[in-house]
Amino acid sequence: MKGYLMRPWKRLASLPVLENRWFHVTADRCELPDGKVIDPYFVVHESEWVHILAVDHAGEILVVRQYRYAADTVCTELPGGIVDQGEEPLAAARRELREETGYTAQSWSSVGWLFANPARQTNRVHLFIARELTASGDQQLDASEDISFGFLSANALETAISEGDFSQALHVASYFRGRQFLRSSDA
Repeated sequence: MKGYLMRPWKRLASLPVLENRWFHVTADRCELPDGKVIDPYFVVHESEWVHILAVDHAGEILVVRQYRYAADTVCTELPGGIVDQGEEPLAAARRELREETGYTAQSWSSVGWLFANPARQTNRVHLFIARELTASGDQQLDASEDISFGFLSANALETAISEGDFSQALHVASYFRGRQFLRSSDA
Protein backbone atom coordinates (compact mmCIF):
# COMPACT_ATOMS: atom_id res chain seq x y z
CA MET A 1 0.00 0.00 0.00
CA LYS A 2 2.98 2.31 0.34
CA GLY A 3 3.43 4.73 -2.47
CA TYR A 4 -0.27 4.96 -3.36
CA LEU A 5 -1.44 8.44 -2.48
CA MET A 6 -5.16 8.92 -1.99
CA ARG A 7 -6.42 12.44 -2.49
CA PRO A 8 -9.00 13.74 -0.02
CA TRP A 9 -12.48 14.84 -0.96
CA LYS A 10 -13.40 18.54 -0.79
CA ARG A 11 -16.31 19.60 1.41
CA LEU A 12 -18.24 22.16 -0.64
CA ALA A 13 -21.09 22.67 1.84
CA SER A 14 -22.40 21.23 5.08
CA LEU A 15 -25.97 21.62 6.31
CA PRO A 16 -27.26 20.51 9.72
CA VAL A 17 -29.95 17.83 9.50
CA LEU A 18 -30.35 16.74 13.13
CA GLU A 19 -28.86 18.07 16.35
CA ASN A 20 -29.27 16.82 19.89
CA ARG A 21 -27.14 16.41 23.00
CA TRP A 22 -25.69 13.05 21.88
CA PHE A 23 -24.77 13.66 18.25
CA HIS A 24 -25.51 15.74 15.19
CA VAL A 25 -25.89 14.82 11.54
CA THR A 26 -24.88 16.94 8.57
CA ALA A 27 -25.71 16.60 4.89
CA ASP A 28 -22.49 17.47 3.12
CA ARG A 29 -21.89 18.30 -0.53
CA CYS A 30 -18.55 16.73 -1.50
CA GLU A 31 -16.34 16.92 -4.57
CA LEU A 32 -14.30 13.81 -5.35
CA PRO A 33 -10.75 14.07 -6.75
CA ASP A 34 -12.08 13.30 -10.25
CA GLY A 35 -14.51 16.24 -10.04
CA LYS A 36 -17.70 14.23 -9.42
CA VAL A 37 -20.00 15.64 -6.75
CA ILE A 38 -21.84 13.66 -4.09
CA ASP A 39 -24.84 15.45 -2.64
CA PRO A 40 -25.89 14.65 0.01
CA TYR A 41 -23.27 12.67 1.92
CA PHE A 42 -24.51 12.21 5.48
CA VAL A 43 -22.00 12.47 8.33
CA VAL A 44 -22.65 11.63 11.98
CA HIS A 45 -20.66 13.78 14.43
CA GLU A 46 -20.39 12.10 17.84
CA SER A 47 -18.29 12.46 20.96
CA GLU A 48 -15.16 10.36 21.32
CA TRP A 49 -15.59 7.05 23.17
CA VAL A 50 -13.40 5.01 25.51
CA HIS A 51 -13.05 1.26 26.07
CA ILE A 52 -11.24 -0.20 29.06
CA LEU A 53 -9.53 -3.58 29.06
CA ALA A 54 -9.44 -4.00 32.85
CA VAL A 55 -7.28 -6.93 33.94
CA ASP A 56 -7.15 -8.24 37.51
CA HIS A 57 -4.16 -9.77 39.35
CA ALA A 58 -5.10 -13.26 38.02
CA GLY A 59 -5.21 -12.03 34.41
CA GLU A 60 -9.00 -12.12 34.17
CA ILE A 61 -10.84 -9.43 32.25
CA LEU A 62 -13.63 -7.29 33.67
CA VAL A 63 -16.68 -7.27 31.37
CA VAL A 64 -20.10 -5.67 31.61
CA ARG A 65 -23.49 -6.85 30.39
CA GLN A 66 -26.29 -4.50 29.45
CA TYR A 67 -29.37 -4.35 27.27
CA ARG A 68 -28.89 -2.53 23.98
CA TYR A 69 -32.19 -1.17 22.70
CA ALA A 70 -31.33 -0.76 19.00
CA ALA A 71 -30.11 -4.36 18.75
CA ASP A 72 -32.85 -5.55 21.16
CA THR A 73 -30.42 -7.81 23.00
CA VAL A 74 -28.21 -8.03 26.05
CA CYS A 75 -24.57 -7.48 25.08
CA THR A 76 -21.37 -8.45 26.84
CA GLU A 77 -18.86 -5.64 26.42
CA LEU A 78 -15.77 -3.99 27.80
CA PRO A 79 -16.52 -1.15 30.21
CA GLY A 80 -16.59 2.18 28.42
CA GLY A 81 -18.58 5.13 27.24
CA ILE A 82 -18.57 8.71 26.02
CA VAL A 83 -15.80 11.24 26.55
CA ASP A 84 -17.63 14.30 27.89
CA GLN A 85 -16.99 17.68 26.29
CA GLY A 86 -13.72 19.11 27.63
CA GLU A 87 -12.75 15.80 29.24
CA GLU A 88 -9.53 13.95 28.41
CA PRO A 89 -9.94 10.33 27.25
CA LEU A 90 -8.00 8.92 30.24
CA ALA A 91 -10.22 10.83 32.67
CA ALA A 92 -13.28 9.46 30.85
CA ALA A 93 -11.88 5.91 31.07
CA ARG A 94 -11.30 6.25 34.83
CA ARG A 95 -14.80 7.67 35.29
CA GLU A 96 -16.53 5.05 33.14
CA LEU A 97 -14.77 2.13 34.88
CA ARG A 98 -15.79 3.48 38.29
CA GLU A 99 -19.37 4.32 37.24
CA GLU A 100 -20.11 1.04 35.44
CA THR A 101 -18.35 -1.38 37.79
CA GLY A 102 -17.35 0.37 41.02
CA TYR A 103 -13.73 -0.54 40.28
CA THR A 104 -10.73 1.77 40.13
CA ALA A 105 -7.25 1.00 38.82
CA GLN A 106 -3.78 2.07 39.93
CA SER A 107 -2.08 1.40 36.59
CA TRP A 108 -3.28 2.80 33.27
CA SER A 109 -1.81 2.43 29.78
CA SER A 110 -3.06 4.01 26.56
CA VAL A 111 -3.19 1.61 23.63
CA GLY A 112 -4.18 4.24 21.07
CA TRP A 113 -7.47 4.63 19.26
CA LEU A 114 -9.62 3.20 16.47
CA PHE A 115 -12.09 4.96 14.20
CA ALA A 116 -15.66 4.02 15.08
CA ASN A 117 -16.88 4.03 11.45
CA PRO A 118 -14.81 6.39 9.27
CA ALA A 119 -17.22 6.14 6.34
CA ARG A 120 -19.99 7.93 8.26
CA GLN A 121 -18.83 8.92 11.75
CA THR A 122 -16.21 11.44 12.84
CA ASN A 123 -15.43 9.96 16.25
CA ARG A 124 -12.84 7.54 17.56
CA VAL A 125 -12.72 5.03 20.40
CA HIS A 126 -9.72 5.33 22.72
CA LEU A 127 -8.49 2.13 24.34
CA PHE A 128 -6.92 1.89 27.78
CA ILE A 129 -5.51 -1.01 29.77
CA ALA A 130 -6.37 -0.81 33.48
CA ARG A 131 -4.46 -2.94 35.99
CA GLU A 132 -4.10 -3.20 39.76
CA LEU A 133 -7.88 -3.12 40.18
CA THR A 134 -9.67 -2.31 43.42
CA ALA A 135 -13.38 -2.68 44.12
CA SER A 136 -13.87 0.79 45.56
CA GLY A 137 -17.57 1.36 45.75
CA ASP A 138 -20.97 0.92 44.22
CA GLN A 139 -21.82 1.46 40.59
CA GLN A 140 -22.92 4.99 39.68
CA LEU A 141 -25.21 4.25 36.74
CA ASP A 142 -27.05 6.69 34.51
CA ALA A 143 -30.86 6.54 34.64
CA SER A 144 -31.01 4.44 31.45
CA GLU A 145 -28.31 1.96 32.51
CA ASP A 146 -28.81 -1.47 34.07
CA ILE A 147 -25.35 -3.05 34.05
CA SER A 148 -24.05 -6.26 35.57
CA PHE A 149 -20.36 -7.08 35.56
CA GLY A 150 -17.95 -9.91 36.20
CA PHE A 151 -14.60 -11.37 35.23
CA LEU A 152 -13.77 -13.75 32.37
CA SER A 153 -10.51 -15.46 31.53
CA ALA A 154 -8.97 -14.55 28.18
CA ASN A 155 -9.87 -18.06 26.92
CA ALA A 156 -13.51 -17.67 28.02
CA LEU A 157 -13.73 -14.24 26.39
CA GLU A 158 -12.24 -15.53 23.15
CA THR A 159 -14.74 -18.42 23.21
CA ALA A 160 -17.53 -15.87 23.69
CA ILE A 161 -16.19 -13.97 20.66
CA SER A 162 -16.08 -17.16 18.56
CA GLU A 163 -19.62 -18.11 19.59
CA GLY A 164 -21.05 -14.62 19.00
CA ASP A 165 -21.71 -13.88 22.67
CA PHE A 166 -19.26 -10.96 22.65
CA SER A 167 -20.15 -9.49 19.29
CA GLN A 168 -19.83 -5.72 19.16
CA ALA A 169 -17.21 -5.11 16.48
CA LEU A 170 -15.42 -2.25 18.23
CA HIS A 171 -15.28 -4.14 21.51
CA VAL A 172 -13.83 -7.20 19.76
CA ALA A 173 -11.24 -5.01 18.01
CA SER A 174 -10.42 -3.24 21.27
CA TYR A 175 -9.99 -6.56 23.08
CA PHE A 176 -7.56 -7.95 20.50
CA ARG A 177 -5.63 -4.70 20.28
CA GLY A 178 -5.36 -4.66 24.06
CA ARG A 179 -4.27 -8.32 24.20
CA GLN A 180 -1.59 -7.59 21.60
CA PHE A 181 -0.34 -4.69 23.74
CA LEU A 182 -0.31 -6.85 26.88
CA ARG A 183 1.59 -9.64 25.15
CA SER A 184 4.24 -7.24 23.82
CA SER A 185 4.60 -5.42 27.15
CA ASP A 186 4.95 -8.70 29.09
CA ALA A 187 7.67 -10.01 26.74
